Amino acid sequence: MLFSTSLLRGLSILAGAALVLLAPPPVAAQPYASLGVDLLSQINLTQFGSTAGNGCWGYTSPSGREYAIMGLNNKAAFVEITNPATPVIRATVAHTSSSWADIKIFQRFAYVSNEASGGLQVIDLQSIDSGTVTLVRSITSNGLTHNHTVALNEASGFVYLAGSNVTGSNGGLVAFSLADPSNPVFAGQWSVHYVHEAQVVSYTTGPYAGREIAFCACEGNGLFIVDVTNKAAMVTIGSTVYPGVQYSHQGWLSEDRHYFYLNDELDGPAQGVTSTLTRIFDVSNLATPTLAGTFTSSTPNSIDHNLYIRGRYAFESNYRSGLRVFDLINPLAPVEVAWIDTYPEDDSSGYDGTWSNYPFFPSGSIIISDINRGLFVVRLNLNYLRITFPDGLPVEVPAAAPFPIRTRISQSGSSVLAAGSVMLFSRIGSTGPFVASPMLPAIGGGGDFIGHLPATPCRETVFYYISAATTGSVVFASPATAPSAVYSARAISGRIIIALDTVESPVGWTAGLITDTATTGAWEFGDPEPTAAQPGDDHTPGTGVNCFVTGRLAGASVGAFDVDGGLTTLLSPLLDLTGAGPDASIGYWRWYSNNAGASPNADIFRVDISADAGSTWTSVEIVGPAGPDTGGGWIRHEFRVADIIAPTATMRLRFIAEDAGAGSIIEAAIDDLSIFRYDCTPPCRADFNSSGGVSIQDVFDFLSAWFNADPLADFNGVGGLTIQDIFDFL
Repeated sequence: MLFSTSLLRGLSILAGAALVLLAPPPVAAQPYASLGVDLLSQINLTQFGSTAGNGCWGYTSPSGREYAIMGLNNKAAFVEITNPATPVIRATVAHTSSSWADIKIFQRFAYVSNEASGGLQVIDLQSIDSGTVTLVRSITSNGLTHNHTVALNEASGFVYLAGSNVTGSNGGLVAFSLADPSNPVFAGQWSVHYVHEAQVVSYTTGPYAGREIAFCACEGNGLFIVDVTNKAAMVTIGSTVYPGVQYSHQGWLSEDRHYFYLNDELDGPAQGVTSTLTRIFDVSNLATPTLAGTFTSSTPNSIDHNLYIRGRYAFESNYRSGLRVFDLINPLAPVEVAWIDTYPEDDSSGYDGTWSNYPFFPSGSIIISDINRGLFVVRLNLNYLRITFPDGLPVEVPAAAPFPIRTRISQSGSSVLAAGSVMLFSRIGSTGPFVASPMLPAIGGGGDFIGHLPATPCRETVFYYISAATTGSVVFASPATAPSAVYSARAISGRIIIALDTVESPVGWTAGLITDTATTGAWEFGDPEPTAAQPGDDHTPGTGVNCFVTGRLAGASVGAFDVDGGLTTLLSPLLDLTGAGPDASIGYWRWYSNNAGASPNADIFRVDISADAGSTWTSVEIVGPAGPDTGGGWIRHEFRVADIIAPTATMRLRFIAEDAGAGSIIEAAIDDLSIFRYDCTPPCRADFNSSGGVSIQDVFDFLSAWFNADPLADFNGVGGLTIQDIFDFL
């Protein structure tokens, strides 16, 4: 046996909860998970006759009627949302098929760009109330055929193209005069760097009064601030290349123009930050923009995208985690106060879900453009109950014993929690009805409530969710779409280690096969050298230093020696499971990163098991191409062997890291391989104070809790304190 018999360390209960999707969301008024955002209506891609959505903008006609302009792969659609619950597609204007399109408005004209061809479309909205819009012309002067985004300064009457092919522009900022709004005329350009997106404003007070300023997101070159007052001689005022810059994407000014909020589309764990990190720049001095702070959403793995600011709120579209709304009452410490997730599949770093939003309608309606699901019309509603879990959510609970769970109910806006409305719904196993039990106020108050998950047989799963209601009978749940989505925890009292390999020696392992195709980044044994995508240490606690890692001596450069050109294979030692019993399980710690590079989240990491020393293989897990496990970090995976394949004396694991996608950074590592059995011994519940033994003090502590109406004294877990709890405890 090629394993140490020492006890495995680091197998603590995970901090977090497993979220299980049991069924598609119900067709109801609020089919998407949300908090503080009400869904008013939706138009899907099929209704538009399109296959993908992109940018959006809004228009309010002189009559006060409101219109969403939805960018689609093959057209721009003009949708009346005056009654936001019943949107109506009034007109469309086709354009060359493109994944990217952008829209802005000046007076009664819409300007629509795309990345394919056809130039800049000029669309007259004069008769939109009658259901008619007119394509006046497409601007193709100065070599223009396509551009990425459009900025527009209503105060100056100029439209600006970013990322265009205008002759000599280098993809920079190109100005067109709207002296005749129906016929934009080239006026000048700034070609120092490619500009991805820009905001252009006119200053009327302060030291910059009378000047027109562009804030340009210049991809890997960071933020540039450009004086565009003289279109024939635009000049850079200030710039900054902030730490971790990857792809400076888009940003927006605070209404007092003191701060500029900037999103970077490609940064993330490889740069030591969350994928949704948004940067705050102090631009009170345009010559020296200074990084003043950062913030991130409650879904750190998704990618931050277009953001806009209205009043004290920032509205940020974060691809797979939907629209996120932040309160800027403290402009350097934004707080997420509302959200709606239009991509319920996951919150990972893929390029799906919400592209953009428009929060500037006079009525307060907000539109969201979604790549996969079309147009959403929503409205902010900050009168809600927030349900959180101050002790975290367990993914494991002791076998065969009720388990206390604490929730905290916060009242937002004018909402008031209804007495007795906090309920815990639970179910053992994946079928059958949920059983409701009241959660009781915790000792000390503070909005905390305690309930008990039911005693659950070993290795079974208990599913659960929480609900609470306002005095106005509005019900809130966590997860938000419960019971379509619920939390879950497995009933396991512990693990009995049969064998452990801390991978401090390579004996028995095979790193690399003759059939491998990777040109660099093969599996190596030793102490990993850190990069932004590779661990700087092994997983083993204490004195452990070694593991197996791809491209171990990578150096500081993230792409210096990652997996390139194909696959690399690592084989474990032979594992004898014949004496381990029918419930023998295998666990290992893995590191996998594929979310950096020009084409992130394009590859997978495969783990297989063999019962015949490697002649045939059966899949254990596939990690990726996207997801929370693909951004690095040591993550444990374990499985009961008999659930996959019959245990034998000649078992072996295979770990395959592969670079099959273009431009992706692939790093993987393996450590601390163990064979174990789950411990199904119920805990001694009479040890009420968790001292490690039962004494008279447990009796005193329990009775004190019971007489003080502490919900933790609900010994039988049925919800509420009765004399039966005392009998059961004694």
